Amino acid sequence: MSVNKKIVTYAAAALVLGTVSCKKFMDVNNNPNIAKEATVQTLLPAAQLHVASALGVELQINGSVWGQFWTQSPNASQYKSLEQYSPGQDHFSTAWSNLYAAGENFYQLYNLADSQNKKPYMAIAMIMKAYTFQLITDAWGNVPYTQALKGQFADSNILNPKYDLQSVVYKGILANIDSGLKLIATSGSAPHPGNDDLIYHGDMSKWVKFAYTLKLRMYLRMSAKDPLGAQAGITALYSDPNFQLIGMGDDAFISFGATTTNKSPLYAEASSATLGGTQNLVGSATCIDSMNSNGDPRAYVFYNGTAASGGASVVGIRQGDYNTSVSTTIYSIPSHYVAGDAADEASGNAPVLFLTSWESFFLQAEVVARGYVGASFGITDDSLFKRGIQASFDYYASALNSTYVATFNDPTTTPYPITGSVYMDYMTGAFITGSAVGATPGYWVVYPTSGTIAQKVRHIITQKWFAMCGNQGFEAWTEQRRTGYPDFFVISKNTLVGSNFPVRFLYPTSESTRNINFPGLAPITSKMWWDL
Repeated sequence: MSVNKKIVTYAAAALVLGTVSCKKFMDVNNNPNIAKEATVQTLLPAAQLHVASALGVELQINGSVWGQFWTQSPNASQYKSLEQYSPGQDHFSTAWSNLYAAGENFYQLYNLADSQNKKPYMAIAMIMKAYTFQLITDAWGNVPYTQALKGQFADSNILNPKYDLQSVVYKGILANIDSGLKLIATSGSAPHPGNDDLIYHGDMSKWVKFAYTLKLRMYLRMSAKDPLGAQAGITALYSDPNFQLIGMGDDAFISFGATTTNKSPLYAEASSATLGGTQNLVGSATCIDSMNSNGDPRAYVFYNGTAASGGASVVGIRQGDYNTSVSTTIYSIPSHYVAGDAADEASGNAPVLFLTSWESFFLQAEVVARGYVGASFGITDDSLFKRGIQASFDYYASALNSTYVATFNDPTTTPYPITGSVYMDYMTGAFITGSAVGATPGYWVVYPTSGTIAQKVRHIITQKWFAMCGNQGFEAWTEQRRTGYPDFFVISKNTLVGSNFPVRFLYPTSESTRNINFPGLAPITSKMWWDL
């Protein structure tokens, strides 16, 4: 059964009927009746797909535009309000709906699995509920949490949940992860989800790594606001005998295909009847110029080469410069590898990534660089920094090798091949000079081993940003909000809020008009709790 057919089947059986299209809305405060046919086998994938829909469309687009990977195409208009830093409330409604739909399904999945003593399902439900609420609170700040998901009569019939402080939500999320880990440790021979689990297919050892990596992400997220709590949490993590983190081959994602009923969410959105294959997104010069100056061949994977150059050059336009008269043939668009080419059916194959090996290694590098622990698993921050880069290259190895041959390895125009390793050619700077002889590595490749903590973190986060180009747009933007890195972002040329960057999503209209506990709109420039 194709993935999008599964969406229909699972959603029909699930407790919450969500949506994939950004044009449909739902009221998360009014829960529907329990569908009689709901089972753990339908609730788990339905919930995971709700998260993938939000993460792969609205969070990906908003994060990648505000994270300056992408910008509005001069030949379209869909996301001009994002570049003006002035989106309407309902720009974020579908993401809110899908994420709360996911949370509801995970909540009910846990209860149903508990009644059937299916601990692996309970564990995944608890861990994914934590992941879902981290997305929610990192996007909107203070949100319904302790009273959320309790709209049914059996669950207190709370139709107007209160808003909890982001710090409270974080504490609850961390507790949920711990509960999930305990369930895995005591699951014994209980039935595993298998292919009902669209992310790890029932491999509970990988869910352990996912859970610990998510905790590490959260402790670093809160490190500026609560340094003592972050330090204590990280110390406890590294002292835990069961502590494991995502490594190469452990990337958490949901796969999709290019067929009509099985498209990656972003491509499904672009090819919908509403957008009709319009190319709304183009490459931002902020990212492309920096990648080019560092001889980063991933630019040719994350973006298409320009038509004017026959694919030999990747060129961006200034952030928010959608009024430019520059020809469409001389700037690049996001590639099908990140589901960004609206005219290429191969975009439908792009997966939605939840947690990745490169993120894991960069998190570990930051932990060591900040002095929270010594060498992580005996590995220095410099080595972890390089492992993060290599994990990105390894994940996109097929695409990089193909691009390497097509773009850089033409013996009639260049002195290639160089070393035969795309990763090593990047690390040595060979892509900058066109030769391994006398090559000098790009600025962002050379880790400042003798530098200050700030200098080290600057390199770590910037390289993490490169690796997340178009594939973890929301997380890249969130890390920029947290750390201020990369520190070369530019204000959109068409901003309507002066010299300020947007740092949060707006609450949807459904909350401001229907929830009597709604606290009021927070300005788009109002910082998160963890953002100093």
